[in-house]
Amino acid sequence: MVKYFSHHYNDINYFRFSVYHFGKNVQSVYAFVVDEVLIDTGQRHNRENVLKALEGREIEKILLTHHHEDHSGNVNYLMNKFNIPAYAHPKAVDILKKGYKMSPLAKVMNGSVEKAILIPLDERPILTKNHQLFPIFTPGHCVDHYAYHEPNKGYLFSGDLYVADKIKYFGDYESMKEQIISLEKLVALDFDVLFCSHNPKTKNGKERLTSKLNGFKDFYQTVAHLHSKGLTENEIMKEMGRVENHFYKLVTMGKFCGVQMVKSVVRDLE
Repeated sequence: MVKYFSHHYNDINYFRFSVYHFGKNVQSVYAFVVDEVLIDTGQRHNRENVLKALEGREIEKILLTHHHEDHSGNVNYLMNKFNIPAYAHPKAVDILKKGYKMSPLAKVMNGSVEKAILIPLDERPILTKNHQLFPIFTPGHCVDHYAYHEPNKGYLFSGDLYVADKIKYFGDYESMKEQIISLEKLVALDFDVLFCSHNPKTKNGKERLTSKLNGFKDFYQTVAHLHSKGLTENEIMKEMGRVENHFYKLVTMGKFCGVQMVKSVVRDLE
């Protein structure tokens, strides 16, 4: 089962697209409409709801924050249906042109991602009718991540760089060191509204993002210290009082779980 929910803040309309399995919400992601621009496209499983959300809106172009299936699941379909271009980081362009290889679990949860021919985007501003959006290259969650800053309104469209103040799990593709650098870049900007793709905060957004940054820095330093003492990754988890989610670890074959956060730091240290 899928559902969508409509929201707005000042002049921004945004939509939550959720996927349910066995009565439980297993994935929610947001897409944002900024004048004639759509930021991200939701999951393939929510395609009909995406169309409902966009009904009557004059969308002229699409911006992707990154290539992951909950953000790019409908980009090729929408480009063709509305005859509009889509833009993303050059690495995302390459990934979607070749075809994004997803895990079987990701396909079950969100649906597949079709190949798409996107236009590479540099860091020059994208001008809309009433806004200007500055792409900020912010790798770490993945290699092709862009955030979009609207300095005149104090908006930051942060993609997946926030999600929550405290993070419990990482994918095996993530880099904590790179995320710290990216978060430092973002908290230096002027904004208060944090349009996160999974957990929007319309007040005190900069404080929330700073809280995550500080938590990552503390985590990194603690892991580095314990690693220097010769502790294994699982021993570090235990010493830090981190509890593994064994269900996530099992169903993802260890690719998305708590110990991957420790492994990310260890990779950077070795």
